[in-house]
Amino acid sequence: MCQRASGGIFAALVGTSPDNFAWTHGTPAFFASSNLAKRGFCEKCGTPLSFKYEMPTARMYATIGSLDHPERAPIIKQFGIESRLPWVAFCEDIPAERTGESAGAQEFLAKMQDHQSRD
Repeated sequence: MCQRASGGIFAALVGTSPDNFAWTHGTPAFFASSNLAKRGFCEKCGTPLSFKYEMPTARMYATIGSLDHPERAPIIKQFGIESRLPWVAFCEDIPAERTGESAGAQEFLAKMQDHQSRD
């Protein structure tokens, strides 16, 4: 879903508690990419800006490339590596995790209804 939402081969995101995050230039528009998550984007140019699961304890994720200082957000973990394209080869030394590895994540994701139609 991140590939479709970003239009890229992966989505580079940085996460934090929503309490530690603030929009500094306007407010994005949001698209419910599924029944469990919303993605923020610039209403004027379409730039993907954020991702957040719709649950009280969820972290807020912002696209690294949209930050004023992307160099301050190093990659520390890769998620969703099951969708990695076979010709993508970088960050091999960065810890990685498949989507839904834990039982709790599997239970949560089993409820997902994708709103990013491929039709």
